[in-house]
Amino acid sequence: MDIFIKFEIIIFFLSFGYIAYFGFQKIHRAYFKVKKAIHKEDISATKTALNKVDLNTKEKNYKQNPENKKLTSEEKEHISELLKRVRINSTKGYFDTAKALIVEGLSIDKFNKDLNLELALIYEKEKKYENAEYIYKDLLETQGDDMEILKKMAYNYALENKLELAMETYEKIHKKDITDDKVIDMLAEISYSIGDYEKSLKYINLFLKDNPRDINKLTMKAFCLENDGHFKDAYSVHRRIVELQPYNTISNQKLKDLEEYMQ
Repeated sequence: MDIFIKFEIIIFFLSFGYIAYFGFQKIHRAYFKVKKAIHKEDISATKTALNKVDLNTKEKNYKQNPENKKLTSEEKEHISELLKRVRINSTKGYFDTAKALIVEGLSIDKFNKDLNLELALIYEKEKKYENAEYIYKDLLETQGDDMEILKKMAYNYALENKLELAMETYEKIHKKDITDDKVIDMLAEISYSIGDYEKSLKYINLFLKDNPRDINKLTMKAFCLENDGHFKDAYSVHRRIVELQPYNTISNQKLKDLEEYMQ
């Protein structure tokens, strides 16, 4: 009888230990499920807040006066870090990741010039030129005639094949800074593309002042002169090209053609 009672006591404590062990396991699992659920809710709430900055909305209502919100040093540092990550991801072609980081930054400072320009650049890489155009226009509403933004918008117009608008914007920039060779180069190229040879010649000559040995611009100059009927001047330019580049087939052929024509 004593042995039987002892055996029952042992069974009781073993059962109690088994129940206690699995009870603890269930409580432990439940705790971490709750913790994980809370963490997910925090992330979802963050995503919801960030999505209030709509990347696909073309009219972000920038035309309203921007809030003169003073960023804290922590916010400025965070945006600076985000920009670094955006540029790294954009360079690698991880555009969705870069956009998500941009949205996070814009939720802090929606008028941030650098973040908006990075977003426009991504749209250009994705060939969504119209989206980039809206960003540049909106930025100009808040930043004024910012030269960097104007140049990017002009180039975007050229990518969209809106050459008249590109020309108009580059001319606006040129009036503000007549020394920018890149702007003069674009003005020469665009005016040549649209067949305005007189205007193109003007900008080609400006460009050649600082780049007298540029074969591409010399060739364009010769063709502009020829199109305007200045055959002797065109011939002289082709001669100059051959001096710089003796085996230039285009200019060598043009010299023969013009010699025959002018005889």
